[in-house]
Amino acid sequence: MGGMIRLDNRFVYKDGTKYFLTEITNVGEWKNMSETDRKKAGKKNVTGKVKKLLKKYKAKGNINIKTKPSKKKLKTLKKKVSKKKKLKGGSGGG
Repeated sequence: MGGMIRLDNRFVYKDGTKYFLTEITNVGEWKNMSETDRKKAGKKNVTGKVKKLLKKYKAKGNINIKTKPSKKKLKTLKKKVSKKKKLKGGSGGG
């Protein structure tokens, strides 16, 4: 078995010179699948896209290529601005 290729967290199955995108995202499930099960799981032909990305990144091992923006919302921390009352004027004496 060569390096595992994932496209947007979904595994890609290589059949000869063609690459097919599966719906499998779980590593354990992918490792336990037989070659025939992987072949059946390959639905969408993504050969052109994968070859172009592999050439661009020159990957030799496992790779997960993200092509879509993340759907997770980034949490930003807002600093609390303290509103202190400022006293104007006065000589401080009595």
